[in-house]
Amino acid sequence: MRDKHDTILIVDLGGGLARVIIHKVRDFNIYSEILTPRRAMEPGSLSGETLKGIVVTGRIDSSACTGEIAECVTPGLWESVFGADLPVFAIGTAAAEMMKAGGAGKDRDLFGVELVSLKKPGEEPVILEPFSIDDHLRPFLFDVCGCSGDWTIEAFLEEAADQVRRQVGDKRVVCALSGGVDSSVVATLVHKAVGDQLTCIFVDHGFMRKDEPRMIREMFAETFGIPLIAVDAADRFIDRVEGVLDPEKKRKIIGEEFIRVFEEEASRFGGEAYLAQGTIYPDIIESGDGGQVVKSHHNVGGLPENLLFEGVVEPLRMLFKEEVRTVGRALGLPASLIERQPFPGPGLAVRCLGGITREKLHVLREADAIFRESIVEHGFADLASQFFAVMTGLQSVGVKDGVRTYDYTIALRAVKTDDFMVARPVEFPWSFLQLVNKRITTEVPHVNRVVYELTGKPPATIEWE
Repeated sequence: MRDKHDTILIVDLGGGLARVIIHKVRDFNIYSEILTPRRAMEPGSLSGETLKGIVVTGRIDSSACTGEIAECVTPGLWESVFGADLPVFAIGTAAAEMMKAGGAGKDRDLFGVELVSLKKPGEEPVILEPFSIDDHLRPFLFDVCGCSGDWTIEAFLEEAADQVRRQVGDKRVVCALSGGVDSSVVATLVHKAVGDQLTCIFVDHGFMRKDEPRMIREMFAETFGIPLIAVDAADRFIDRVEGVLDPEKKRKIIGEEFIRVFEEEASRFGGEAYLAQGTIYPDIIESGDGGQVVKSHHNVGGLPENLLFEGVVEPLRMLFKEEVRTVGRALGLPASLIERQPFPGPGLAVRCLGGITREKLHVLREADAIFRESIVEHGFADLASQFFAVMTGLQSVGVKDGVRTYDYTIALRAVKTDDFMVARPVEFPWSFLQLVNKRITTEVPHVNRVVYELTGKPPATIEWE
């Protein structure tokens, strides 16, 4: 997309502002990407015919500084930014840093906005939101940088389909279908581009939610008309990860096993094939695209090096979740699918802590179903963007029917978010949480405690692993 549309690059110095700014820029129908300081200093990163301007945003942690604020960022960053000879807009403490790094007095388009903060004794500063950034950002983008605002949904669909056709030629495409929003949109988009060259493969890895494998098979048979192969590989996956404690190792094992199953199924068609999957932009960012890894997503950090496919087709890799939903609507997908909650590729495997066993998966699956069903039944679904149960793996002493128990603790998680990069916990009525607690501890064997998580993202991630 960057080589076809006016582009604004956002250099992220930390603090969460880059996430706000990229959404605002894209809301103006201007293509934008986030770069880490290290990526920004790589040769060619801040150049290109379509690049119109640079935004540097972030809040510098003064406790990490040993000298001037300009010394707190990777040495050489501002030289790279100034050397691009493009308009620069610095936001937050990056504005003061830009001036101290040598921006003052330069004969070029340099702009800065320092955010106002309030601080009570003993508390951290709080950034005031909204801070009227639109009043500064809009003229920078259109008047100073000369952006045309031509990155539209119609343009994306046409270009993405054309890119898929050019990438795969006349070869077959195998789509890694999970039944979630991302992979379903990819399947529909790729089918629109190459038609019968596409075959979808749904792998039941044994980590799906209750009744989900049946629902996915029925939905695609009735709605999509796209060839679908369903593979029952539950025992194979569970055997590979049973007892594995490290979350990153677990994700990578599952990611590699996914690929091997796809390769085996694709080989039945004969000849060479491409793998299509629903990678989106947060997957790239959190998997450490040139920076710190938050967690490896199975379709990014979990891909094996010896990939036997011709290549990977990822038409959504630069889109956020809401943008993917917009693409799905434009493709005519039903609301029941488009509004589905995200479900991690490794499924319940990353919601089952302390080593996976078949018993723990069964307990988790039943508790999760009760929580999700209860939210819908009581009309709370609109309060949350994502909600699920977690098998903590913690066992503790309890009592049931006058008999001592030593059973599991289930954690409940529900968050509200715009883009799944930042999220806040949902405040359910206390009576509702008590009702869910009673149902789970009564109806699900081997559970004697239920807890509700109150942590947002950050400092936590939405998933527990």
